[in-house]
Amino acid sequence: MTKLLEIKNLNKSYDGIPALNDVNLSIAPGQIHGLVGANGSGKSTLMNILFGSPVIHETGGYQGDIFFQGQRISLLNCAEAIAKGIGMVHQEFALIPDMTIGENIKLGRENTYHLTDRLFGRKYSLINRSQDYQSAAPVLQRMGINLELGIKILNLSTNIKQFVEIAREIARSDLQLLLLDEPTAVLNQSDAHKLMEILTEMAAAGIGILFVSHRLEEIQHICDTVTVLRDGKKVSQYEKADITINSLARDMIGHLVSKANAKKREPMLQPVITFHNFSVKMPGEEIKDLNLNIFEGEILGLTSLSGHGKLALGYGMMGLYPAAGMVTYENAGLSKMEARSNILKGMYVLPDDRQDLGILPEHSLEDNIIFTGNQIKNMFARNPAWGFLGFIDRKKAKQHVSQMIDDFDIKCSSSKQRVRELSGGNQQKVCLARALTVNPRLLFVAEPTRGIDISAKEKILQMLIDINRSVKTTIVIASSELDELKRVCDRIAIIVEGKLFKVLSPDSSDLEFGLALSGEEGAACAEL
Repeated sequence: MTKLLEIKNLNKSYDGIPALNDVNLSIAPGQIHGLVGANGSGKSTLMNILFGSPVIHETGGYQGDIFFQGQRISLLNCAEAIAKGIGMVHQEFALIPDMTIGENIKLGRENTYHLTDRLFGRKYSLINRSQDYQSAAPVLQRMGINLELGIKILNLSTNIKQFVEIAREIARSDLQLLLLDEPTAVLNQSDAHKLMEILTEMAAAGIGILFVSHRLEEIQHICDTVTVLRDGKKVSQYEKADITINSLARDMIGHLVSKANAKKREPMLQPVITFHNFSVKMPGEEIKDLNLNIFEGEILGLTSLSGHGKLALGYGMMGLYPAAGMVTYENAGLSKMEARSNILKGMYVLPDDRQDLGILPEHSLEDNIIFTGNQIKNMFARNPAWGFLGFIDRKKAKQHVSQMIDDFDIKCSSSKQRVRELSGGNQQKVCLARALTVNPRLLFVAEPTRGIDISAKEKILQMLIDINRSVKTTIVIASSELDELKRVCDRIAIIVEGKLFKVLSPDSSDLEFGLALSGEEGAACAEL
């Protein structure tokens, strides 16, 4: 079989700690090759090497040989990779926030005016923005996304950003090899299926694909070959006929993973918060006239197709997007949606965008975990009366953080380690530890298991169950992962076109959920 990409004896270390150890892998034209492994197994490092990421050379480079289309290559930067026909969809978006959707999709491949091409050369030519938007729109529409291409990236929801990131790469006419690092982590099942169809079409056209995902059912469904990494080493490889979810999970972790399950119960009928005609103007995730009761002590799931509003509720509560309507919390009306005042009232929102909104990547675990508690409640100030001007009581902070590290089983070298150096699952645990530090009575959690491995997912879910059961925290989980919601939640609310459509029991059938998500069963709920 002709090889588009061949990797031989690839090694990479960071500060003497191996990230990849003698990895061998090859991809043929038109082949979809899966790459799986736990957080920290070396997947992203391998992708960064293949895409010429500067961080690789800034940290001492790598050893081994990479052949692309039969020629040995050593990419010094991403521009060289792009020039060779290699594209990448990053787990942490590589989009320019202050540019529009259309500008990001066409970046580097803009349409220009012929007259200014002749006068100034293409490098300094004027961009034909209307033509750019006209050619970019069908790519998004192919994925079922219909949005104004003039909206800036910074105003988009995370799932729509992912679609833009994918559209930028599949719009390329020179693409030979596509690297996908967790492209479906922010997508629901329906949208992920759309992407699978597009990838299958691309492979049929001869494009090689390296596909990284923690969703093992997707790997089993779409991949021709799968390589499993553990602790930087290739531990197994399977051809399509031999791929099973259990074998992949076992090879990734080294043991079988037990799934988190909450004992089902009847919720208390005392609402802790009630939304009446509540709306949130979040581009791509807008809520319109939502009517919903959330009962004290329950775990409520919120789910919808992408763009129908499941992520907007928590963000609206914290004032990140314009919100309107009536909200009653603990029998009192909320006059405004604002983060500080609502945290003081006992609410907290854990965002889905961990990198931009959830963590302080360059700061230590200690700084991250105590941040909100200290900034909002002066919990770790030596002189609380001085407010934010007071010095931090480092002894008290260290004791608290050490307890959190133990309770949440956060894998780190010390409480002083920078959070960006942790795996995705451990970063998510840090976010949860920060939330629990302020002792919320109502916790909104958006996509809690996004981008983390199968073992870390179950630990996070079990932690949410334990938090709910032990301290009676009411939890709202907005998620695309219906299977996880069914295992954890007391009730699951279905949002369709920004409105509450139906509330289902976790024991409801997949058919009932499928019909409700598509808005095809019964009539929309007036208030629940």
